[in-house]
Amino acid sequence: MIFDFRLRPPYKGFAELSIFNPVCNAVAPHDVNAWRSESAHRKSFPLFLEEMKEAGVDKGVVMARATSSFAASVPNDDVLALAQEYPGTFFPFGAVDVSAGILPALAEVRRCKDMGFYGVAVEPGFCDPARKADDPTLYPVYALCAELGLIAVITSSFMVGPDIDYSNPVYIQHVASDFPTLQIVVSHACYPWLMQMVNIMLMCPNIWIVPDMYMHNPSAPGHEMYGNAIRWLKGERVLYGSAYPCYDIRQAVHDFHLFELGEELTQKVMWDNAHKLLAL
Repeated sequence: MIFDFRLRPPYKGFAELSIFNPVCNAVAPHDVNAWRSESAHRKSFPLFLEEMKEAGVDKGVVMARATSSFAASVPNDDVLALAQEYPGTFFPFGAVDVSAGILPALAEVRRCKDMGFYGVAVEPGFCDPARKADDPTLYPVYALCAELGLIAVITSSFMVGPDIDYSNPVYIQHVASDFPTLQIVVSHACYPWLMQMVNIMLMCPNIWIVPDMYMHNPSAPGHEMYGNAIRWLKGERVLYGSAYPCYDIRQAVHDFHLFELGEELTQKVMWDNAHKLLAL
């Protein structure tokens, strides 16, 4: 049983994302070891469902995307449609962008709650102008998520923002400390700040991470450290995510098992933690 916390299937607006045009290859550019996802290259949702089944993935989180960047956006309504079409398989998260003003963003957070979403995603480094995770303009969004019981997802890595400092996990720590009741999921886990991120998690029990392609990828510098990080955390609050289509959904499962974590830790990361966070 596998719960994939980071899926962007070729469904409605997702197929227009830059990661499908052309298909992102996160293993390494032109790496012969990268598996080819026909569903991604053909933008075929039926093929995606077949590959999902082949991978042994039973459930997954699908997040909307609201950004002012080149990466394009996916409307919250597209995510809602997918979740309604496949209840119990895809779990919806919304997204907001504060670039156009805080009042529209807050209104959309409330709408996400009304639609039954589990959380709301923000991408501070892709705002206009770019922001760090603890920017004051984002605090009303965090506060409302905490009030409504929504999970806040913050995307943070060296590629999200004008320079690498935007991905420093200390900004996530500030948010987690200021909103101790808010459950925070960090997509990309602030790569490459792995050691800092993991140790901040020890101090902030409301932080969860989805390292996704940086954890699975044998070519990524520091890849081998993720196995140690999971053991260090006793498997707690680390969420498995393939980052499809940037990583073939089947190859992600294969490469994760190379850590040889044992049954208990594998079960926690690939299944139990997601169920715990989402209160399923």
